[in-house]
Amino acid sequence: MNITSCPLSKSPNPDKAKKLYISAFPKYERLPWWVLRFLTLNKIANITCYYADGEFCGFTYDVITHNILYLMFFAVKEELRGKGYGSAILEYLKENNPDKAITLNGELIDPAAENADERVRRIEFYKKNGFFDTNHNIDEVGGTFRVLSTKAELDKEAYLKAFTGITLGLWRPKITKLDNN
Repeated sequence: MNITSCPLSKSPNPDKAKKLYISAFPKYERLPWWVLRFLTLNKIANITCYYADGEFCGFTYDVITHNILYLMFFAVKEELRGKGYGSAILEYLKENNPDKAITLNGELIDPAAENADERVRRIEFYKKNGFFDTNHNIDEVGGTFRVLSTKAELDKEAYLKAFTGITLGLWRPKITKLDNN
């Protein structure tokens, strides 16, 4: 599969990214779309649309610092999930950002959660695609999440810089390193 990308501003179908964003993420995890657009227009963050053989297949919303690409939102069209598109997009990101630790927040594994199986599948998906559990949790607006990265060691300061960049410094999350015991 041939993955290509373009910024949302140059996408022939930008509404597809917005619709996917709204359908893929629960309301309590989403920022208003206009906030995401504002931050991209001010060059703080990026919304990138991905295409497989010319057809829209997903999007990412990220911020890049000197050594981290913080992936705040990543989604593949529902009908394409489980068919390799997500892995292909992650591989594309790694190939195009070889000097960056691609970092994201994953839902905590909680057997009592309504979507417990889905959470396990997501974490396994990221691990299969070269992500490590950094042994850090982050408390942010949408809840508490596990920090995953393509580098085993988390550069906590760079990660916080990326995260606070996306929130214009209005929110500084709490990051907790977990004991290995």
